[in-house]
Amino acid sequence: MAEIVNKHPMKIALEDVPVDETLQPDAGWGEQGASMAVRWIVTDETVGARAHVVGVTVFQPGAKHYPHRHPNAEETQYLIKGEGLARVGDKDIVQRAGDTVFVARNEWHGFEATGDEETVMIWTYGGAASLEQAGYVRQDEG
Repeated sequence: MAEIVNKHPMKIALEDVPVDETLQPDAGWGEQGASMAVRWIVTDETVGARAHVVGVTVFQPGAKHYPHRHPNAEETQYLIKGEGLARVGDKDIVQRAGDTVFVARNEWHGFEATGDEETVMIWTYGGAASLEQAGYVRQDEG
């Protein structure tokens, strides 16, 4: 039988993961007056991941993550709470708590929180272990 432990280097508590303050509205990460708080939970830096990222974003009502693409990663978005419009390609998909949206590698995508309360999304990258590895190209740049 394996030893049962509470602490382990591969276990991460959300309260121990800081909000990424480097993501700026002018790069497509939200806008003034309507914020989004991004936390990078599983990455190459946090646990030594090689091809996987898990994060959580809290969107305030009206917050937008503008259309962008990741040339080197797929993305999956699962809403825990709230609702919004998930842009994939040239379609806006109604997304509510319990819904998952998949975004293929290099596909344009974005999200807008449309509800009156905060929206909480868990998202993953497959094929990259950081934003830098996934790549990030805003639609208006590329």
